[in-house]
Amino acid sequence: MRPRTFVTLLAATACVSAALTGCGSSSSDSGGATTTLTVAEWTNPGAIEFTQDLNAKFEKAHPGVKVKLQQAPNNNGAWQQLWNSLLQSKSVDVLALSAPTQAGFAPSYTSLKPAGAAALIDAGQMTDLSAQPFMKNYDATAQAAAAGRNGKVYGVMAAQYAAAGSIWYKKDLLDKYHMGVPTTFQEFLDDCETLKKAGKTPIFVAAKDNMQGGVWQGSVNQTLMQGRPASDSVKVSSERADAFWKGTQSWTDQVYKDAAGRYEKVMKYIEPNAAGVAQLTAPGVWAAKSDDYPFLLDGSWDGALIQKANPTLNLGFFTMPGTDTPAANRLMLKPDLTWMVPTTAKHKDLAMEWLTMFSDPENYKEWLTKTGSISTQPALKNTGLPWMDWQNAHMDDAFQQLSNPWVPAGAPVDAGGPDFSKMTPIGGDSADTILSRSASAYRKSVGN
Repeated sequence: MRPRTFVTLLAATACVSAALTGCGSSSSDSGGATTTLTVAEWTNPGAIEFTQDLNAKFEKAHPGVKVKLQQAPNNNGAWQQLWNSLLQSKSVDVLALSAPTQAGFAPSYTSLKPAGAAALIDAGQMTDLSAQPFMKNYDATAQAAAAGRNGKVYGVMAAQYAAAGSIWYKKDLLDKYHMGVPTTFQEFLDDCETLKKAGKTPIFVAAKDNMQGGVWQGSVNQTLMQGRPASDSVKVSSERADAFWKGTQSWTDQVYKDAAGRYEKVMKYIEPNAAGVAQLTAPGVWAAKSDDYPFLLDGSWDGALIQKANPTLNLGFFTMPGTDTPAANRLMLKPDLTWMVPTTAKHKDLAMEWLTMFSDPENYKEWLTKTGSISTQPALKNTGLPWMDWQNAHMDDAFQQLSNPWVPAGAPVDAGGPDFSKMTPIGGDSADTILSRSASAYRKSVGN
């Protein structure tokens, strides 16, 4: 789940420094508690609120147990520093990490070592949860793809969001100009042109943090998955990664050039000062300006923040159509917050009971409402949040967002794909230059 916090870097650093002594703890002393269960997750308003409520419910059901919530913002390295410290001190029982996905485990012929959650799993630091009864509430295939390894599953992927090419929109503004949700790329461009002629700035985006890259990424994903069933997404990702590694595909292939051409067309309609807009503040700024900026390029995780910034906003959401073939323009899902239990957890049985309570459909339904997450429990449809109408109508053919090709540690940023901070109009380099640079950087990084 993507983070949001309005603290400064100084405050974030202070929180991390104090974390080991209780910064972010959500529970009050339950009086005479003899056991402390520690839960850690990064700062996200809706998720933190839910976890605080669940912790209170857990304490009530478990007399003598206190649940301590550790948190830090997921920017400037604060969250990574906290969870590393908690693991090293063996002082966390339930830990939220980003889903490693199968992309985190490159095949042996690459000689690449896993990183992040994938490295922890391979090092035997996370507990296999596959036989836990609460796992039956979740889709087994999706959970294995998110946190599986060698037939075991090491986490509960609790949150997934629409990310690549995702767009928030102001329904009243589109209604004013007699527009519906576009179904093709050309329709989207035509809408932007109409809005521009009406004196509106069509698109707001946090280009300071490269959120504009979702336009390119979404178009690439939809093109590569065209005509393929949703269940093929892991296979398509693996096939592409293998081809990149062996040199039979490259960032200069036509599919990436075509996506770059579409990206350039969209970028003609962005806020002129987008290069200075940060993702931290973009949702609130966009929401407050109800009579302009019809579209916001941002992931679906920001619904709670947008609604809090402007509760009266008639909010909508869709995935930008990245092609001119309506059937190809599908919703893409990105695995996100995944609960894991370290093998060093001091209270492993209580951790399993906490996850059981979290996974209870009534509790999980509340999690969906507070976080805006797309459900990972097949028996539970997405919540009735008004802005989720488009998502709910497009779940049947949604697919897991494709992962990027494997890149060796220490490789230049360009090797993993285009650097949109350097591509026009944010930067000064053309799309062809950027793609050629990425292709060259990738070849050098893998030695071919």
